[in-house]
Amino acid sequence: MRDMQPDGRHGITRARRGAVMAAIAVSLCSSTLDAQIRGRAAARAPDAGWWFSGGTAAVLLNDISDGATRSTWKFGSDPRWQMRGTLEKALDEATTIGLSAGYGVVDLSLSPMTYTAAKPPTSPELPRRCATGCDAQTQLWTLMGQFRSGGTSGFHTLFEAAGGVTGFRDLRVRADSAGVAGVTLGPTQGQHDLSGTLGAGFGYGLSSTLHLALVQEFGMGWHAKSDLPDGTGRSWRARTTRASLRVGFGSHR
Repeated sequence: MRDMQPDGRHGITRARRGAVMAAIAVSLCSSTLDAQIRGRAAARAPDAGWWFSGGTAAVLLNDISDGATRSTWKFGSDPRWQMRGTLEKALDEATTIGLSAGYGVVDLSLSPMTYTAAKPPTSPELPRRCATGCDAQTQLWTLMGQFRSGGTSGFHTLFEAAGGVTGFRDLRVRADSAGVAGVTLGPTQGQHDLSGTLGAGFGYGLSSTLHLALVQEFGMGWHAKSDLPDGTGRSWRARTTRASLRVGFGSHR
């Protein structure tokens, strides 16, 4: 009868072992369920503290009414090209803020605007060779603060928003067929328009700190309103397709 009775000490040990295993199982289940409820793992620190990008932008600009030159700037239906770069600070693994800058020399045509005697312009007239229109060039600058959010590895989508200034500098009539040099037009310091953009696109991470990105962007700007004929709007729109290579560097701390 003594051999059939269980050992008290062994029974207590087995009970304690079972309680420990049950506690571990409950903890694992709780962690799994919590991850499923959140739908994603906890956010990681960024792989790089800073990002630099460089690339090209194909810009389609609509007409701009410019009182300083008494003309409408027509950029046509072909894209105007810019070089563009950014410097961004990483906030987390998928979010950055920073600055973007673009530059390009672009072609356009000038078409004289019609004024009335009731509101004559005060700005200088166009050169005689532009009386019915002429070809011109200008430097197209952009400088904006930028917010970016998107994935970090493999193929991912991204979103960008930016706001700042678009500048038109060194506007001049192009040299004619006879070789007559172009004439500088408008203010010597150029003209600077408040502008902003929204964009979305796709990226691909070649590594944790080397990404390719393609973005379609829509923008809007506001030109100077002085010397415009009555009823002439001063806002303009732009559509831009950008391709860039992004390189991460530095610590996120």
